[in-house]
Amino acid sequence: MKKVIIIITSVVIGLFILISIPINLRSNAYYYATHMPHNSKQYPFVPILLGHYLPENYVPGYQTKNYGATRGPIMMQVSKRNIKEKNDLFILTEHTATYAPKEEDWVVCRYGIYFGKSGIYDGYSKDKDIPAYSKELVTHHLKNVQNEIKQNTPKPKVNLQWIWNVWFKIHYR
Repeated sequence: MKKVIIIITSVVIGLFILISIPINLRSNAYYYATHMPHNSKQYPFVPILLGHYLPENYVPGYQTKNYGATRGPIMMQVSKRNIKEKNDLFILTEHTATYAPKEEDWVVCRYGIYFGKSGIYDGYSKDKDIPAYSKELVTHHLKNVQNEIKQNTPKPKVNLQWIWNVWFKIHYR
């Protein structure tokens, strides 16, 4: 009888641990994404903007918004206005980081960096009449957003960084 109780207790504890791993990875996604090793042209937190809510207190000074459908997936957008000039705009989504010198000309006149599936930026586009400082401004704000998230996300109670790193490499190839 004692062996049966020990086996049942072990199975219940094992199931609890097995179920809590994905919950931990999901709820601490921004922490793990900003603390994983990556190269200089990779921003691992960018693909996480799709599917994971980003609280505004993780990125002070920026506005966060879910621009996904009400019943659809979470699609976070990070933005900041009046950066260098009045009415200019920086917007970061899971696919692009863009800067427009004038918010009203957002569609016509902008500088954008485009990200691949793993957060590595593939290339950029520059519309005509874009100031020369636009690329530096966009990369500066990307690094700034990453540093803000890294500093302001709470540390997980159980750190599963190594599992996150393996999962990220498999999932975001």
